[in-house]
Amino acid sequence: MGRPRGGRGVSLALPGQPRAEALLNAALAAPAHAYLLHGPPGTGKRDAARAFAALLLATDERRLVPGSHPDFALIEPEGEALLVEQVHELSAALRYRPQEAVRRVGIVDEADRLNRDAANAFLKTLEEPPGDVVLILVADDLDRVLPTVRSRCQAVAFPPLPAEALAARLAAEGVDPETARHIGRRARGDLGLARRLTADPAARAWVEGVERHVADALLGTLAREDAAVRETLAGVQAAGAAAEAAAEAETAALLERLDRLPASREIDRERRRLETAGKASASRRRRRAEGDMMRAVTATAQLVIRDALCVQAGAADACITSVPAADLARIAESVPRARLERAAERVDDVRRALGQPISVALALAAVYARVAQARRPEAVPA
Repeated sequence: MGRPRGGRGVSLALPGQPRAEALLNAALAAPAHAYLLHGPPGTGKRDAARAFAALLLATDERRLVPGSHPDFALIEPEGEALLVEQVHELSAALRYRPQEAVRRVGIVDEADRLNRDAANAFLKTLEEPPGDVVLILVADDLDRVLPTVRSRCQAVAFPPLPAEALAARLAAEGVDPETARHIGRRARGDLGLARRLTADPAARAWVEGVERHVADALLGTLAREDAAVRETLAGVQAAGAAAEAAAEAETAALLERLDRLPASREIDRERRRLETAGKASASRRRRRAEGDMMRAVTATAQLVIRDALCVQAGAADACITSVPAADLARIAESVPRARLERAAERVDDVRRALGQPISVALALAAVYARVAQARRPEAVPA
């Protein structure tokens, strides 16, 4: 996602996002001062932001790390929110004239996590940007971006990717076409989740376990919801721990290279900066990995419900999950369509809440409880 096309007229290629691709390519010749790339997680907007920034700077994407390109700046949450100090650092970095490129570019990732003080501080930069600066904001939840910030940016929407586009993207990355098609359907428009399921056999096995728990909840045979929650939670936490460890290893490698240089005050400052940035990156990557897995839970629950609805409609051939056909038939016979549809809506309520501060264990418990409610007429009217 977000790879430039070759040739004389270099442009963005955003498979599955034709409107965003057209808008950003049209902007390359005369960019506005601020863009807001928004859409659900896994729609490719972060890849697009980096690719767009690289083209605006006429540089390689690999240089888009803080400290590598003199005309590029990036801020990301170091905890639960973007802080006013980070906004001040970004504004200071963009204050000077470009050194290599014809402009400076700043990316504000997770702009929907700007706290109110940070957003208010950022308004001055948005209202009075230097003429040679382009700001690119990225947000999962447009509604959580302050209206005063939204109104000063050109919005670029990234809707969920069609299954066909996901499959094509996975195939282009070397996944065999049949696996790409299957995962493209299961990931429900989420490129990050699709990549995780492709790369990690343990994640695919974990998803099948979630399917089993959801089917048992719909059948009324889920003996203990708390046991299902614990098993599912273990997979979520394992993914987060692996992502955190990978980030820590990358930071350790950078620090090791730094230690080979002659000691100096500048080296000491850079070491402290890398250590701070590394801790923030590890925390952020853990949170995003756990978010991927939580979205996998809600997507999987909705797919099992969808399969039961397909069986009710006489379209069993369209089923996607690994739930046995006999179990899907029993669900279709015992749970009325209206209750299945209502259960899917309730699971979607949990999905939408995932962007808020919420206990992972509580969110998992809510998914299984809301699925199980489909068997209770008094809770979910037929």
